[in-house]
Amino acid sequence: MNWILAHFAGDFLLQNDWMAENKKNSSFACLVHVFFYIIPFMFLGLSAVQLSLIAVQHFIQDRTRFVVWYCNLLGKFRKKENSAIGYMIVDNIFHLLWINFVILYVD
Repeated sequence: MNWILAHFAGDFLLQNDWMAENKKNSSFACLVHVFFYIIPFMFLGLSAVQLSLIAVQHFIQDRTRFVVWYCNLLGKFRKKENSAIGYMIVDNIFHLLWINFVILYVD
């Protein structure tokens, strides 16, 4: 379960405001974020394939508006005051589901 801590360390402790504010509109900012994000995972003994899959998924999800699309599709968080925290929770659930899949099923 250290991968959960690695996710939160990489996504919150190692992400600064510039990364958070620019990753949706700048591939460079998103790449910088993913570079720092993946660092904690390097201490878990994961394979290069696992690290790559986690990094690529993180880049795609963070660079696109997938979470907003998904929430709109299901009619979630239509009130502005609920949307920011709701999107953040959904975003993290998708990341954690993917990481869990990669760790369990990819060697």
